[in-house]
Amino acid sequence: MKIEFSHIVKFDDCQFEKLLSVINHFGEKIMSAISDFAVSQEAFNLQMNDSVVGLVGDIKQLNDEIVKLKDELANVTEEDKLLLDNLSEHSRAISEKLSALDALTPPAVPVE
Repeated sequence: MKIEFSHIVKFDDCQFEKLLSVINHFGEKIMSAISDFAVSQEAFNLQMNDSVVGLVGDIKQLNDEIVKLKDELANVTEEDKLLLDNLSEHSRAISEKLSALDALTPPAVPVE
């Protein structure tokens, strides 16, 4: 389908060239803004990924430390065992939330 504007407004060649120039200029600005946003968003995504990876590592380290403490201390009181169990449960809950967050995050869009 071809849209004709000539019956609405008459352009001479000079006016038409100026109009095309303006359209091209704004098209380039839009594309530049999209590119700038994509670069900024990718940097932010990498920062979030690094933060999540760091948290996962921290949780693993805490869980490993809890297991080590449980194994090393044969004479731990019931109260201490309960504290350690609560810490383990809290770490597991955080880990599950991070996994759920990861599942909600779409894969990276390939940049060509």
